[in-house]
Amino acid sequence: MKFEKVVDGAIVLVGIPMAIYHLTYTQYMVAGPIPHQNIHLGLALILVFLTALRKSRKHWRLPLIAFILLSLIATGYVHIFYEDLEIRAMFNTIPDLIIGALLILLALEATRRSFGLLLPLLAAVAIVYAFLGHHIPEPFRAQHMSIGKTISSLSIGLTGIYGTILRVSANFIFLYVLFGTLMVTLKATGFFMQVGRLIGRVVRSGPAMAAVVTSSLVGSVTGQAAANVAITGSFTIPLMKRVGYKPEQAGGIEAAASTGGQIMPPVMGAAAFLMSGITGYPYREIIVVAAIPAILYFLVVGIYVQLQAVRLNVSQMAEEVDLKEMLLSAPLFLIPLALMVFLLVKGFSAMYVAFWAIVIVTVLSLIRKKTRPSFRELVNGFVQGAVGGARIGVSCACVGVIVSVVVMTGLGVKLPSAIEAWSGGNLNIVLALTMVASIILGCGVPTSAAYVLVAVVMAPVMLKLGLEVLQAHFFCFFFACFSFITPPVAVASLFACELAGAPYLKTAFESAKAGIAGFVLPFMIIWCPVLFLRPSDPLSATVQIAACIMILVALQVTFCNHYLARLSLTERALLVACFTMLLAYLVTQNYAWSIAGFILFIGVTVWQLRKTKLPKPALEALDDEQGT
Repeated sequence: MKFEKVVDGAIVLVGIPMAIYHLTYTQYMVAGPIPHQNIHLGLALILVFLTALRKSRKHWRLPLIAFILLSLIATGYVHIFYEDLEIRAMFNTIPDLIIGALLILLALEATRRSFGLLLPLLAAVAIVYAFLGHHIPEPFRAQHMSIGKTISSLSIGLTGIYGTILRVSANFIFLYVLFGTLMVTLKATGFFMQVGRLIGRVVRSGPAMAAVVTSSLVGSVTGQAAANVAITGSFTIPLMKRVGYKPEQAGGIEAAASTGGQIMPPVMGAAAFLMSGITGYPYREIIVVAAIPAILYFLVVGIYVQLQAVRLNVSQMAEEVDLKEMLLSAPLFLIPLALMVFLLVKGFSAMYVAFWAIVIVTVLSLIRKKTRPSFRELVNGFVQGAVGGARIGVSCACVGVIVSVVVMTGLGVKLPSAIEAWSGGNLNIVLALTMVASIILGCGVPTSAAYVLVAVVMAPVMLKLGLEVLQAHFFCFFFACFSFITPPVAVASLFACELAGAPYLKTAFESAKAGIAGFVLPFMIIWCPVLFLRPSDPLSATVQIAACIMILVALQVTFCNHYLARLSLTERALLVACFTMLLAYLVTQNYAWSIAGFILFIGVTVWQLRKTKLPKPALEALDDEQGT
C-alpha cells in the first residue's frame, strides 16, 4: 500500500507539471519546436510507465523503474544536444545511435502498455523491413541504408519519432484530451443527463434517444468513444433495459452513439487534429466539413432507436427532469463550447482555443457550490487528463516510426503505385481496399493510428484518381472511427456489453446495425459533394441531400424490419431496390435513378400509411399473407 501511494504521488508530480507546461506553451513559446516535442515525449513516457508501475506486480517493478530512468536519460540527452543532433543528422555518433535505438524501444514498449500489442508489433515489422527490405524482390524492395542512417531517420536525426505526428500530439491533441477530461471531472455531465431525461420523456424511444443526444453532446467535447460509453452508458444503458430494450440492444445503441462522438464537432477525435497537421488544412475547416455528415449520422441512429421502440412497444421514460438544474448547469457546458466555436471561426489557433476553453470551464465550475470541485478533484482531473494525453502521445511516437519507414524505404511511392495497378485505376476498388484496411487496423490500434497508417498509403492513390485532399482523408478517418463498432473486435461495444450485462458479439452486431450510417457516409462523402459544402448547382445539391437521407432511412428501416408498421418481404425488397437505385444515382449522377428511387420510397411510405389505418387483426392477416 505504501508503494502504491508513493507511485500515486509521483504520477501527480509528473502529471500536473505536464498539464501546466502544455498550457503555458500555448501562450509563450518556452522552448523551440523540437525541444517542445521532446519534453512532451519525455513526460509522456514517464507518465505511462508510472501508471503501469501503479498497476504492476512486484516482479515488474524494477524493469518499469528502469524504463522510467531510461526515458529520462534518453529525452534528456536529446534536450541537451538537440542543436548538435540537427547538425550531424544522418552522420550520428555511437552515443547518438544508442540513444536513438533506446528511444524507439521505449516508444514501442510504452505504446504496448497503453494500447496492447498490435501497434508496436506493426512498428517492429516496419523496423525489420527498414533494415532488411533491400533483400526483398521488387516491387517491395526497399532502398538500402546503413544501420546508422536508419536509426537516425527513425529517431535521433529528429525525424521519425520527432515528426509531424508527435508535433500534432504535443501542440493539439494533449490539450483537447485534457479539456475533455476536465469537462467530466468538473461535472459538466450534469447538463447532459438532464437533457437526456427531458428528451426521454418527450419521445417514445425514451432513454435510447437520450443516449443518442447525450453521447453526441459528450462526444462533441471528449472525442473518445470508450470514454463516452463510460460517461453516458452508466446512466442510459440501465434505463434502456428498464423500459424494454434487450441488453444487447441497449449496449449496441450506446456504443454506436458514443462512437459517433469522434466525428462530432467542435472537438472530434485525436485523428481530426492529425488530419489537420498532415493535410495542412486549418482545424476550423476540418470541423466545418465534418458537421453535415455528423448530423446525418446521429439523425440515422435516432431513427433506429425510435423504430426499435415502436417495434418492441417500449414505454416512455418516467425519470423526473430538474429543469432548474438543467438551466443552472447549462453554462458549464455551453459557454466553453460556444467560446471554442467563436474563437476557431475568428481564426485563432487550436492551441490558443484549447487554453481558453480549459480556463473558462475551470473558472465556471468554481461559481456554483454543486459543481465546485475540491482541490483533490481538480488535481485528479488534471492528472487524468495528462495520463490520457500521454497515452496518445507515446502512440503518436510509435506511428511516427512507421510513417518514417514508409517514406525512407520508398514504400510510400511503390505501394500506392502497386495498389493503383492492382485496382486498374478503378476508384471504387481503391475505396473498398481502403475501407477494409482501416477497419482491420482499427480493430487493434487507436483511431488516430489507424487513420494515419491508412492515409499515408491510400490517400495518395485516391488523390491521383481525382479526389480532393479532404475527401480522401475523411474517407480514411471515418472508417478508422467506426472500426470501434465493427465485429469481431469492436472496442466501444466491448465497454458497452460490460455495462449492459450482454453477450459481446450480440452487442457488437447491434452496434453495427445502429451505426450503419457510419459505413455508408464515407462513400457518400466521395460521391456527394454537397456533404462537403461543394454543391455544383442548387438542383443537384437538393437531389443529392434528399437521396442521401432516403438511402440512410431505407437502410435503417430495412434492418429494423419496421417503418410506420411492420414490413412485409415485398416492402423490404422494394426498400433494398430503392437503396440501390439512389446509390446508383450518387455514383452516376443520372437523375433517372434518383426518380426511380424516390418513387419506390414514396410508394412504400404510402402503403405503410394505409397499413397503419387497418385494424390490428386485419394488419396481422395482411402481414401473414405477404410472408413477413
